[in-house]
Amino acid sequence: MPVDKSTRITFFGGTRTIGGTICRVKTPSAQLVFDMGHVVRPASPMFAGALRPRSTADLRAVGILPDIPELYARDERGHLAICISHNHLDHTALLPYMANEISVFSTKETCKILRLISEASVEDQPPLRVIGIEPEEWRSVGDLQFQFVAVDHDTPGAAAIFISAPDMRLVYTGDLRFHGWRPEVSRAFVEKARRFEPDVLLIEGTRAGDEARPQVTEQELVRLIVEAMAGEARMVYFNAYPRHPERVLAFARAAREAKRLPVFEARTLYVASHFTDGLPEDIHVWADDELPDPVARWLKDRGLPSLEASDVRTTPSAFAVELAYDRLWRLIDLGAAAAGLYIHSNGAPLGPFDPAWDNLQRWLAHFEVAFRALGTSGHAALDEIEQTVETIRPRVYLPIHSFHPERVTAAGIPRVLPEERVDYTLSHLLAAASVASRA
Repeated sequence: MPVDKSTRITFFGGTRTIGGTICRVKTPSAQLVFDMGHVVRPASPMFAGALRPRSTADLRAVGILPDIPELYARDERGHLAICISHNHLDHTALLPYMANEISVFSTKETCKILRLISEASVEDQPPLRVIGIEPEEWRSVGDLQFQFVAVDHDTPGAAAIFISAPDMRLVYTGDLRFHGWRPEVSRAFVEKARRFEPDVLLIEGTRAGDEARPQVTEQELVRLIVEAMAGEARMVYFNAYPRHPERVLAFARAAREAKRLPVFEARTLYVASHFTDGLPEDIHVWADDELPDPVARWLKDRGLPSLEASDVRTTPSAFAVELAYDRLWRLIDLGAAAAGLYIHSNGAPLGPFDPAWDNLQRWLAHFEVAFRALGTSGHAALDEIEQTVETIRPRVYLPIHSFHPERVTAAGIPRVLPEERVDYTLSHLLAAASVASRA
């Protein structure tokens, strides 16, 4: 019997969740896996607190790690590599479990921020060994060729992945948007993908379930933050995601415009400072005796002034201060001056799905701090995603990274809603595809 040498696409996560995308493209002699993130699935068992996994086998048994044995005990007989589209945890959190011998690739900017986050101990993330390559530089693993093509997302270094296999061309968008600081980067990606003429397009659909509402750009968001700060007579707190240094630095500018002195956690500012030519004037940091060595050295070299809670509580209306979740005890130190406004801007905890979310609300209520969410998504709106598919015009598209992939439709273009742990060849996808109509 003839051997089927078709390239196979298999999903191990991300088909019905936001984040946690794990996809394998496999030929008879090579494998390319992307991304390697983890998301909480409420109906699935998980390890947390005192309940710890004994090995990667435990994590595979409950579906946290993909059942790809070569990822954990390197088989030198085959070609295998991992690609990471960007640095968010729902795309990288499982990397520490991979065998050290496996090559992990991403953009140089993604490598840079992963290193900085580890140095600053911003999150409980061990150092990751990732090979940084230039955008649009082709690399090979066996008979699979791949390259990263820049997109605009709410973190540096985000990229789509173009893959050329012997019998198909595939584009994975990663996460992208068109309302950020650099929409032209995402528009350029769409044009490059169109010229690539992919057979298969894997496209994120994060916001497919959102109600239609006005799109807030990053520029408009700064104005809203300034207005919120200026309209508050008491203390102002903010919480941005350290993996989004541009938003962190925007808070510094907004505070100065609102006639307030910005105060940051040193570890947050350490990461953000590496993505700007110069920090805004009058930035201060919270005094902290437990800084990692790289942050402590950087702080000493910069000579940034530090403040204690006692310095802030004398004139709370003069400050806008970062209040990270793991530093909520600063409210205790501020005492009677703690009441005010807390601006949550896509920081941690990331949303109501996080168990820490309710605890955050309890802390704020206890100290009479009003909560206000002021952020903007790192993801394109549904109509923009659909227009992207229609412009690229693949032979078949697969919406993923979404709670509602079925809502992503594109006029006249065949679609497949993929299932996990099913091997898809191009011929299978084309046979199974149907043209979905808009409701």
